[in-house]
Amino acid sequence: MSSLRQDPRIKHGLIPILVAMRVQGERERRAAEAARKAGQPVPPKKKRGWFG
Repeated sequence: MSSLRQDPRIKHGLIPILVAMRVQGERERRAAEAARKAGQPVPPKKKRGWFG
């Protein structure tokens, strides 16, 4: 699922999209934390921006 805005399960509107983005970020953070505890190297996060 590349974009939360295109996910058909999310209702239209700003607040549901913001909540979904927060939930997705929390899941990624927990997965990275679990991988760190297991001793696996965490892949670097892609840079976001105009030129990168």
